[in-house]
Amino acid sequence: MRPIVVAIGHRPRVSLRILVVSTMRPTPAAPQFGIFVARQAEALVRLGAQVTSVGAERGPRGVLRTPSRYARLAGRAVAAARRTRPEVVVGHFLVPGGEVARLAARAARAPYVLVAHGQDVTNAETSGPLRRLTQRALDGADALVVVAPSLEDRLRAVVRVGCPVAVIDVGVDRRIFHPGDRDVAAHALGPEPDRPLVVQVGNLIDRKNPVRLAEAVALLRERRGAGELWIAGDGPLAGRLAEASHVRLLGAVAPDDIPRVLRAADCAALVALREGYGLGAIEAVACGVPTVVSAGIPVAADLPVEAAVAVEPESVVAIADGLERALGLPRNAPAGQAVADEHALDRQADRLLEVLARVVEDRAGR
Repeated sequence: MRPIVVAIGHRPRVSLRILVVSTMRPTPAAPQFGIFVARQAEALVRLGAQVTSVGAERGPRGVLRTPSRYARLAGRAVAAARRTRPEVVVGHFLVPGGEVARLAARAARAPYVLVAHGQDVTNAETSGPLRRLTQRALDGADALVVVAPSLEDRLRAVVRVGCPVAVIDVGVDRRIFHPGDRDVAAHALGPEPDRPLVVQVGNLIDRKNPVRLAEAVALLRERRGAGELWIAGDGPLAGRLAEASHVRLLGAVAPDDIPRVLRAADCAALVALREGYGLGAIEAVACGVPTVVSAGIPVAADLPVEAAVAVEPESVVAIADGLERALGLPRNAPAGQAVADEHALDRQADRLLEVLARVVEDRAGR
């Protein structure tokens, strides 16, 4: 099956009615949970689409951990499909989002498009039952969107992908992620940091690698005689990291405040062991901050050497060396800003809208 080739600048002749289904939905208690899906839906509206969103909120142990929560999400999606009669359904995350999208699309008698983000692909690779559910969702899909090319390759290794595929990430909101004054941003966030300040945005979980990053910043402090790490996020490793005097845990930060946290930094870091794409690194670069990024995650291939340093994330010394090199890079590197513009939210939403319009047109033709 040939991939979808997306042309920038296309607009459907009529405003598409779109139902967006996601297993992640932001709430005041978990403001970052699925914020990228919510922002993409808002961008589609700005581009002229009529969007209805249905999502599941984060529970005490995550989301959709029980059949009852899964059933409630499916029920809301089917009801929304019958009420709004979308022309196309978009399902974020292959399982269970893809299954919910399949049911909603059947209720609306509409095509559906799936979006794979990373962990859903890992689930298909490691779990037989989830792999079978992934296959069922893909078998009925009219198109698949992956946020990085490697995700398509990994999926094709474990399931059949018979629909067209497009590579489109969710994009960086350039209205808020842009360069700004470092010291003004830091002053608004509390006590002046012990510079150089390193910032990482992400949950305090093993996959995000915050413990090694903290150890690398401690090594940086030994070399320079100063340094501090801020982490915006929460999670099970908070207690362990709170013991380090050079680490400031900011907790769950409101999404619109994340750019300010990044702009306060001398260097940003995304040294995760695994990412579907790693858009957080581009968000940091968009704020003009030199960034250290894991060499093995997809976003590393898109970041210019003028704005980012790629490192081996399992080595504390390699991370510390990367921080040293990144601190020598200029802020607001033009090459970094160009990459951020290429991955701008509205630009990526425009590409997604082209895919959705084509799916609707193809279904009408059939």
